[in-house]
Amino acid sequence: MSLSVDLRFAPAPWLACLLFITIGYPAGAEEIRFDRDVRPILSDKCFFCHGPDTENRQAGYRLDLESDAKADCIVPGDPESSELIARIVSDDVDMLMPPPHSHKQLSSREIEVLTKWVQQGAAWSRHWSFVPPQRSKVDNTNTGPQTKWGRGRIDDLVLAKMIAAGGQGSAEANREKLLRRVSFDLTGLPPSIQHIDDFVGDPSPGAFERVVDRLLQSDHFGERMAMMWMDAARYGDTSVYHADGPRDMWAWRDAVVDAYNANMPFDQFSSFQLAGDLIDDLPLEQKILAGFNRNNGTTDEGGAIAEEYRVEYAVDRVKTTATVWLGLTMECAQCHDHKYDPISQKEYYQFYSFFNVSSDGGMQTRKGNAEPKVDIADPAKQAQLPAAEKQLAESEAKMKQHQSDHTDEFAAWLTAAESKVDDKTESPTGLVVDFRLDEGKSRSVVDSVDAKRKGKIEGKPLWVDARDSQGLEFNGKNYVDLGDLADFEHSDAFSFGGWVKPSKSGHGALLARMDDGNDFRGFDLLCSADRIEFHMINTWPSNALKVTVKPGLAADQWQHLYATYDGSAKPEGIKIYVDGKQRQWKVEQDSLTKTIRTKKSLLIGSRHPGSRLHGLVDEISIYDHALSESEVNRLSGASVINELLAIARDKRTPEQSESLRQHYFETHDDSFIAIRATADSQRTRIAKLREPMTSVMLMGDMQKPRETYVLNRGAYDTPTDKKVSAGTLAVLPPMSDDLPRNRLGLAKWLFQDDHPLTARVAVNRYWQMLFGRGLVSTAEDFGAQGDYPSHPQLLDELAVDFRESGWNIKQLIKRIVLSATYRQSAKALPDQYRSDPQNILLSRGPRFRLPGEMIRDNALFVSGLLVDQSGGPGVKPYQPAGLWAEVGLGGNPKFVQDHGKKLYRRSLYTYWKRSAPPPAMQIFDAPTREKCTLQRARTNTPLQALVTLNDVQFVEAARHFAQRVLQSEAKEDTQRIEYAFRSATARVPSPGEVKVLLNVLHTAKSRYSSDTAAAANLVGLGESPRDESIAAETLAAWTIVTSSILNLDETLVRE
Repeated sequence: MSLSVDLRFAPAPWLACLLFITIGYPAGAEEIRFDRDVRPILSDKCFFCHGPDTENRQAGYRLDLESDAKADCIVPGDPESSELIARIVSDDVDMLMPPPHSHKQLSSREIEVLTKWVQQGAAWSRHWSFVPPQRSKVDNTNTGPQTKWGRGRIDDLVLAKMIAAGGQGSAEANREKLLRRVSFDLTGLPPSIQHIDDFVGDPSPGAFERVVDRLLQSDHFGERMAMMWMDAARYGDTSVYHADGPRDMWAWRDAVVDAYNANMPFDQFSSFQLAGDLIDDLPLEQKILAGFNRNNGTTDEGGAIAEEYRVEYAVDRVKTTATVWLGLTMECAQCHDHKYDPISQKEYYQFYSFFNVSSDGGMQTRKGNAEPKVDIADPAKQAQLPAAEKQLAESEAKMKQHQSDHTDEFAAWLTAAESKVDDKTESPTGLVVDFRLDEGKSRSVVDSVDAKRKGKIEGKPLWVDARDSQGLEFNGKNYVDLGDLADFEHSDAFSFGGWVKPSKSGHGALLARMDDGNDFRGFDLLCSADRIEFHMINTWPSNALKVTVKPGLAADQWQHLYATYDGSAKPEGIKIYVDGKQRQWKVEQDSLTKTIRTKKSLLIGSRHPGSRLHGLVDEISIYDHALSESEVNRLSGASVINELLAIARDKRTPEQSESLRQHYFETHDDSFIAIRATADSQRTRIAKLREPMTSVMLMGDMQKPRETYVLNRGAYDTPTDKKVSAGTLAVLPPMSDDLPRNRLGLAKWLFQDDHPLTARVAVNRYWQMLFGRGLVSTAEDFGAQGDYPSHPQLLDELAVDFRESGWNIKQLIKRIVLSATYRQSAKALPDQYRSDPQNILLSRGPRFRLPGEMIRDNALFVSGLLVDQSGGPGVKPYQPAGLWAEVGLGGNPKFVQDHGKKLYRRSLYTYWKRSAPPPAMQIFDAPTREKCTLQRARTNTPLQALVTLNDVQFVEAARHFAQRVLQSEAKEDTQRIEYAFRSATARVPSPGEVKVLLNVLHTAKSRYSSDTAAAANLVGLGESPRDESIAAETLAAWTIVTSSILNLDETLVRE
């Protein structure tokens, strides 16, 4: 509907209403500000139809642009002539705006604001958050008792706001509460009694600052800060979609903790998070921070469309990046122009283009990490590597020296051997599997090494005449299952192969223990006329060894095919022999660092389930070491050594002479063989030491960037012909010309001096962390639909200071917590609470329930159970039975609880399955982390009490807390209650509180002294051992007392 109306024909009721509104404003009334008072109303009630979105704009009218609005429906200074005012006060439903069916009716106050604004001249201004922050002066002329209340610039700005509202600040919180507050805020843990005593007993002026410095230097600071960042980064230990299978990103989490502890500047931290993969020569511990935008959910569902999910990943990265650094709901422009903020759909896809060139695919994996990724070495193993490499070098030097020292012995053997060229070389030792395939009629085959081991022929048994006796024909449908044999690791040396007569067509496995369905994990030897392939795979193709020999085998001829491997995890350790002669290979993959073990069985003629062989097979064998060339010759019957001995010495090539020399030392010199065995063992150890501890998925761009087009309605399969290139939003400062148009350039653009959002958004999150509410309450939305800052001058002051400090996070936080504003008592007077229930004026200290992680960590800390160990894979403490059953495929994978110290690690390190997060965390409003979250909900429900009263983690903590109390120096019940109360709340209980808890103790003692079975049941909960010297009924009674203390509002709340 058009806004057009001729005011000459406006009905009398409208004039009367307008006359009432305009006359009703006193001459000295407060000036209406467009950005603070007017824009929020227009954005909420009008922009949907008359805002930036061209596609849905009604009647061609815009209220988001000054020129359009004043040209069409606003006459500055004249509400009676302004069509906007006529429409919002009309009693004609056909004229009334917003129309009744929109359910966005204006309140009387909103109508008053709009009318007064037009009357005052309809002054326009840019949206506050798009104007670069600047410091402002505060004219605090108050001469009352509050003039000495503040401690600096923060307090001046807060006090000015309080005075203007007729309020005043509160006194400083007592030292116990202040210390508990700042300890939780900066480390996520409560203070110890020793820390309480030290602070309370230190009357010097700098006592609190010294406390703050100690907490900022604590390693627990990084853990506390990482908890907030993990919500924003949507961190989890699983992949989200479909089966929500495991992934390994915990090294990224640990790098975040380390970065905060090192006080990495926020601009550098952000650049590494967004584009660390694009920065040359960046140390690994910083490069892995580029896993930030690989924390998004991924899928490998069989029916999924890869391109659909690839686009979904890019969309998620746009949303997350815009939310975390810009505080904008940019995702609203994916399908059309943003309805409230000046973000066009074209600009959205320009921003999207930064992420549309990422090289990770739409179909990823539920079984670990997908490329691109980087391996993370185990520091403990790395420390052992130099010594191990030195030992190997010494062994290799010994072998060379031994050969040099025993040339006479070799010469004597050579002379003797040349006179007996018809002698046979000895058979190799170390045979572990040997299937001769001579059975002829059976459906099973027998291992000649161990007759109890039998292989089963799957499919039709096709026995044929072979080289000397019987053999098997493989037709692409049958194979032999040898069971659980050859369970080798990539660090094990082994050799395997046999005789094969391949058909003219077809390419298949001679021997394989490989699971095609698990990223081809295992090993195999494939052959055909075209090529021979040897694979050792953890995850194809990212963690694998592959060498290829071309051409392959001759068709319809018996040939001896054998592979040897020395356990080095390197292609140089692989040798392929055909009829006893080594063939040259080409390296196809060289990235094997992890296990190749699989639960699948060893097969002749197939992998699980593919690569079926076409041809005849005979005499399959496996050895537990890497055979020498002469040993393979012996198996093939080629008698290469005899052939070389038959050549006159002066006719032999240097290579032939060296072969004879190596043959002697490897098969006849026992001392050399022993040294070589030691070297082989050392190579195996080095390969194991080089195994990575874990890996981290990183962002990575395609070598040839993908072109980006605007997607019609945001759908992946309906691109328009509007091609765009990477760019930022027109409403914000342009990228400097010298910046690359990639994610690194984007990261640097965010920290340009003239950027209005980045510093404000970051500072607001830190303020929210410390006060429970940001200066902008909508931390994720600084746009038109977001809230106006409660203290805009303070927000800008902190933003400018943050930027000018070099983006120093610890300095910013220290400045805030040292302020009088932060240090106020949280006690609210009745009038104070009635006038400002949400404490928007900051006239008292912040008070709110602790996050779920801190509630659990607090219970573990005061009980003495908390394990102070940082980093490492996610742990799985107590959880309800069958926790993952409903969200898994066929109930798998199943939750398997950890034991020992892992039950008592900090909650930051709890394994996070995003389709079924830990219930004790979720009940306290922890997000699933499937999507970016900047602000957690904060609820209080009866279910939360059921957790802290009955969850085995909390009952065990209460029991251990009780044991700690009984083992303390306090000997009287009153002293013990005071000790327990102070441990949990940081303060001494009042006499009345002690009396109540003594009654609880006496009641519990009476109950458990008459029911020892119930006492034993209570103190038996949890896996931590109890002090058997304490009677079960006594420990149970005190467990009830400590559980009561742990469930106090004062314990669960930070104030």
